[in-house]
Amino acid sequence: MARDTLLVIDESPLDLTVMRAIFKQLFHVECFEEARPALARIHRDPKSVCVVLLDICLGRRGAGFQVLQQLQANQETAELPVILVTSDAKEENVLTAVAKGATDFLVKPVDPLTLQERVCAAVRRTWPSGTTILDDADGRPEADSDTPDPAGLPLTEDYWDRLLELFFQARPGLASDKYHVLSRITEAFANGLRKTDPGCGLTEEDARLIGRAAAYCDVGLLGIPDSVIEQGQDQGGAGLGIYFRHITLGHALFTTGPSSGQPLARYAAEITYLHHKNYDGTGYPTEALPGPLPLSAQLVRTATRCMGYMNYFHGYPDRLDRTLRALASDVGRFISSDMYQAAQAARDELAACLPEQRLL
Repeated sequence: MARDTLLVIDESPLDLTVMRAIFKQLFHVECFEEARPALARIHRDPKSVCVVLLDICLGRRGAGFQVLQQLQANQETAELPVILVTSDAKEENVLTAVAKGATDFLVKPVDPLTLQERVCAAVRRTWPSGTTILDDADGRPEADSDTPDPAGLPLTEDYWDRLLELFFQARPGLASDKYHVLSRITEAFANGLRKTDPGCGLTEEDARLIGRAAAYCDVGLLGIPDSVIEQGQDQGGAGLGIYFRHITLGHALFTTGPSSGQPLARYAAEITYLHHKNYDGTGYPTEALPGPLPLSAQLVRTATRCMGYMNYFHGYPDRLDRTLRALASDVGRFISSDMYQAAQAARDELAACLPEQRLL
């Protein structure tokens, strides 16, 4: 029987989800958040495993190196290629990985195509031709039973909603109410844009999907350490760069796998990557875009600015008026004049979205 399993050991639920999506059409993918059950699985049937993707930090710094040593100390797993991945690109980690015999070393976030190429190359270098699933096109694994059907939009939405539930469970410090309000405001603004600019190209269904996708804007934070998230966007130094990796992680999640062609996933990919990008080109990602900022990202950026003002003016009887006046001051820098006109057109819907309590 050909080796067919790619085994991933990573404490990040988001990274495991991304890895599964990237490789599910190439290998049978098995994911573990802890080392002990992963090692037990490998030792139970080592001849089925092609390669191991191993996070260096499993609960504590450098724990992945211990897993690597255990695999190399066992005769049955000593030749198994192990690719170490980490969000910390310190030179000492690279040198340690090489010294301990890792097959390769990758730094998160990794481009999906690059990751596929490096993993497949490691498999082909290690195992003789004809002994792995990469040499057997007919033996490729079928998509997981819970994989969304590209032709079925409702199933796709249900799949991403389950991911959103995971996000809120894993990050209880982030209020779910905030993201649901953001979703409603974004949809209201999208419908406002349809009124003020009939030629914008958005349909009522587009407005609904953009609103839903807005709730996923920060899902990439699943892959960011709690200590960094607690400091937020106002921190300096290396922490700020790590924090904003969430836009790349979120984007990777929605651009890999068979569901990536669905409208909801396409809007979510735009929003996760660009919801911190300002109309004048500042913000994150810091590099210039090859084209105009997508409407979906502009709408979410406008909605997040609006929510910030709604919180700031909480308790004022003319809270909505103050919010819209403050939003007008954002025109030209944070948002476009079209977005402000859309917000004004959505005034009634916006009033219905005003939460009674401040949103953290």
